[in-house]
Amino acid sequence: MKTMITAEMLTAYSHCPRKAYLLLCTDAKGVPHEYECILEQQKSLNRKKYIDALKHTCPNGTFLNGNDLSSGRDFIFGATLQVEPFAASYDVLTKRASPSSLGSYSYEPTMVVGTYSISKEQELALAFTGFVLGQLQQTLPAVGCIVRMDGQVNELRLEPRYNMLKSLLDPLEEWLRTAPAQSPLLLLNKHCPSCPFQTLCQQQAEKEDTLSLLDRMTPKAIQRYHKKGIFTVTQLSYLFRKRRIRKPKKKTQVLHKLELQALAIRTNKIYLQERPVLARHSVELFLDIEGIPDQHVYYLIGLLISENNECSYHPFWADTSLDEERMWHVFLQKVSQYPEAPIYHYGGYEPHALERLAARYQTTCETITPRLVNILTCIYGKVYFPVRSNGLKDIGRFIGASWTAPDASGLQSLVWRHRWQETQNVEYQHLLMTYNEEDCQALHLLTNELSTIASTADSEPTIDFADQPKQIATPVGEQIHSRFEEILKSAHGDYDKKKIRIQQEEGKDTTKEKSAGGKRDHQGEMRPTLKATEVIHVPPREICPKCSGNVPLEVSTNMAERTIIDIVFTEDGCRKTVTTYIGPKSYCRKCYHFHYPEVWSKFARVQRFGHGLQTWVIYQRMVLRLPYLIIVQAFEELFHEQIGGSTITYFFKYFAQYYAETEGLLLQRLLASPFIHADETRINIRGTEQYVWVFTDGSHVIFRLTETREATIVHELLADYQGILISDFYGGYDGLKCQQQKCLVHLIRDMNDDLWKAPFDGEFEAFILEVKNLVDDHK
Repeated sequence: MKTMITAEMLTAYSHCPRKAYLLLCTDAKGVPHEYECILEQQKSLNRKKYIDALKHTCPNGTFLNGNDLSSGRDFIFGATLQVEPFAASYDVLTKRASPSSLGSYSYEPTMVVGTYSISKEQELALAFTGFVLGQLQQTLPAVGCIVRMDGQVNELRLEPRYNMLKSLLDPLEEWLRTAPAQSPLLLLNKHCPSCPFQTLCQQQAEKEDTLSLLDRMTPKAIQRYHKKGIFTVTQLSYLFRKRRIRKPKKKTQVLHKLELQALAIRTNKIYLQERPVLARHSVELFLDIEGIPDQHVYYLIGLLISENNECSYHPFWADTSLDEERMWHVFLQKVSQYPEAPIYHYGGYEPHALERLAARYQTTCETITPRLVNILTCIYGKVYFPVRSNGLKDIGRFIGASWTAPDASGLQSLVWRHRWQETQNVEYQHLLMTYNEEDCQALHLLTNELSTIASTADSEPTIDFADQPKQIATPVGEQIHSRFEEILKSAHGDYDKKKIRIQQEEGKDTTKEKSAGGKRDHQGEMRPTLKATEVIHVPPREICPKCSGNVPLEVSTNMAERTIIDIVFTEDGCRKTVTTYIGPKSYCRKCYHFHYPEVWSKFARVQRFGHGLQTWVIYQRMVLRLPYLIIVQAFEELFHEQIGGSTITYFFKYFAQYYAETEGLLLQRLLASPFIHADETRINIRGTEQYVWVFTDGSHVIFRLTETREATIVHELLADYQGILISDFYGGYDGLKCQQQKCLVHLIRDMNDDLWKAPFDGEFEAFILEVKNLVDDHK
């Protein structure tokens, strides 16, 4: 294990903890990418150039090579600062008039880089150097400098960046104290192409089939899947579920489904979430631009022109940044020759490059921008190829495109361009033009493939629809499926007959003249005060309900009054009633309590609504599935009374108690039946999944609700049942001691689904055909 933490390990941990682990805790030596070697070469050249310029402007006595900070020199050049367990290499330390443990002065770090722009990793490395320097001089430097390739010196405030170091340094220090038992989780990311351990990690990821093989898989998504027990791409593929077909909604944001991407890889099929739509033309242009992102310059614009299925490639090359303007204008002239042709590209790099070039050379893109067609938008979230990413290289190789260079990539093109600038060797220029042309050809091939997919998706077996998978069957299989589907359809109840409908009775005249205004006692009549429609005088209670021994009660002069609001159903509908019950209270000399008339006991204690009105409310909620707010509003509009959501809840409790005896009678009748049908189904109640169990003999029905699918409720209800239990193939029913029969419809459904999954299994098809014939014979 290494004994010191360096800036390289720190930036490696910010990219990938596994990379930092390999650098710090193992002796593994990867192979650095050629582009990283080029950056190191440029850094060395830039360092020498900067130091030479610094020495040229300052006296020789102000310089020192080494680590002696106590020397008080104005500039100290390249060495290594060490403070256990950290080691930081620096390029230049500059003296500042700020007190520290060294005296009346302190030092600030300067780092030389081999790039034209400053990355976050370089800022982090500079902050680390400042942190180590601060441990030596007991004062953290407030600022530091970075010298870019163009000679410009950028001054950065380091104080805000010191806070970032703690979360990165703590785990590295812990690794030094105690070697980890195993390496961090393997996660492939965007930094892998330039990592020296790319081949090692890629091989292990493919061997383990890790989730990070999928391009858009984030660490958070991986943690979420791991909590579900999903660790491989193959396992992930079984998570995809087709969405329900619903009414079309407004167009929403297109999302990439990782589960569907994994399914495409496992089945080696192309899946369509949406059918690709491309308007093709006789003349089409395919664009690919090569540039150097670090310098924001472009050196090659490739244009493939497809005219009546004949393709010609036109490269526009710039030797230096000074030739970029000429290249741009020649490209514009060529494109202007095809004013109606669409310009296809892949991704967002080309549109940004065109905008930057147009602004840089004060030209316009108004004739080009409307013609741009991003092929990636036709694929992302819509077409899923059986590949690990939506990159042009991955999809292109799947559909038959090829690249001459085995290591062809955007990163490798930067290496070729640098080598060409160094040597002016036309071989590197030829490599770049070939690479660019093959990108254009791959884009052309992909565009044609999308058009083919759109036209042949219904018949091509290697293409399937994500939400409505195609079903393939042999001629014999089609006959079997047709017959089984008829049986399954007839097995479903006719729910339309259970719906409420208004129907005019035969021979009844409904053409009575309507008078102005609402009828008396009708919902249209607005009454300011509650008025009883009927007054009922009830006798007093005679026997005390609390005292034992039939203690007689004395009738008092105190009168009790109770008003109940209810509805009465008639031939034409229903009407509201307000009934007032009046009766004397009775007094018990034994328990010293007044007691209400006996009729009071059939009403809820604090509720003023009758049984019929409560039934109406429960029907709105249970059968029509209306929300509480709508029921409250309808109650007020129809009956001119106000209730709250808690009142509705009370209605349900009252009815549960009221019909408990009825449910007991239903259960007795059910257990006396010679057969019982049982089934269970999953429902969602406020985000919590529960199970509803149903038991019926065709005339009587009992429902039960449980939190899980455990069959405990079945064993409790049917423990002593002696008849025949008819159920599906769920194993929870098998433990009952009574005779059992499995549902034929469930068996037919399962066999029908299995035959759809294996349409060309001749032996299985012959078996299912025999079953079909048996079913037809016993029809």
